[in-house]
Amino acid sequence: MLASVMASRAVASLLIVCVASGCATSPTTRHRLHGDVSTTRCEAPKTSHHLLPMMMSEHDSDQNDEILAFSPIAGQTAATIRVLGLLKRIPRLEQEAHANPGAMWPLLWTRQQIVDRISLAAFDVSSTVAEIDCEESRTDHVADGLQEVRQDRQERGLFLALIGGALIGVVAGSLSLAAQATASAANAILGGALSIGLGGAATVFLGGENDFFHPRNHLRDLRNSPTQSMLFPASVWRYLNGPSRILPGESVREALLAYWGEDGRLGEPGSATEQRRSKLLFGDGGTYTITELRIRAEMLDHVKSEVLRMGQDLNQLLYEVLARESQDDSS
Repeated sequence: MLASVMASRAVASLLIVCVASGCATSPTTRHRLHGDVSTTRCEAPKTSHHLLPMMMSEHDSDQNDEILAFSPIAGQTAATIRVLGLLKRIPRLEQEAHANPGAMWPLLWTRQQIVDRISLAAFDVSSTVAEIDCEESRTDHVADGLQEVRQDRQERGLFLALIGGALIGVVAGSLSLAAQATASAANAILGGALSIGLGGAATVFLGGENDFFHPRNHLRDLRNSPTQSMLFPASVWRYLNGPSRILPGESVREALLAYWGEDGRLGEPGSATEQRRSKLLFGDGGTYTITELRIRAEMLDHVKSEVLRMGQDLNQLLYEVLARESQDDSS
């Protein structure tokens, strides 16, 4: 009987140690999660884009007039970066320059002002995309770390479930040889119970949640729609609040919010899941699951794609301005 009790205690102690070791997270993964969950390396350098002086052309009373000399996209982009009045002057200045070569300087100055603003807006796009992309990578990094923890503990749990049955079988066989059939049966039952418990323990300690914080939250500005965003440069913020090409009558920002609500990322409308995820994704952060981290990364990717589309529009505006300049040079 004493041998039976000692064997049972030995097996139980060994299994407890195995469970404890199986629930441990590697130092590398812990450091990796700790480094990205509370701090960010993504913050863009401080700029004075909100203090940029307004150009006289922005006050032009005919700002909403149609521009026949340029495409609708070029006109809308010019309005976004506040050079629409300058763009409208170009056809008239070109005519004056053709009639009088001495009037070329106002035309050159106007073109240069437009190109300068296009260049500045392009850098705004680049800076915004860099920060959002960094935040997206940071989010994915933490999600990947949690996924590794989960996978590691699943593998350890499976391993422990297998060896648990084997160890109990060895003890039970030894006790049977010692003519202690009753104790052997008891140990076998105990082993079966512990083996089942190992599977449950592995499931409980899979490590699918972790704290994740983002005080600089671009998604929050998109939902709250402040008059002036402190995260998006002024030109990019005007673009995001400009007309959407996907949903007529809605802004780019509103189209994004509608898409996120319709595809179920936030959960069923009015549900507890929607309320929790909205507070989490549009706030300063909190306890995230792997799924919620992936959702945040996807939403940031959607924002990045829209900002990059602004870069395409800037490219078209620049080409149209330079194309007219080339025509003037060839004539």
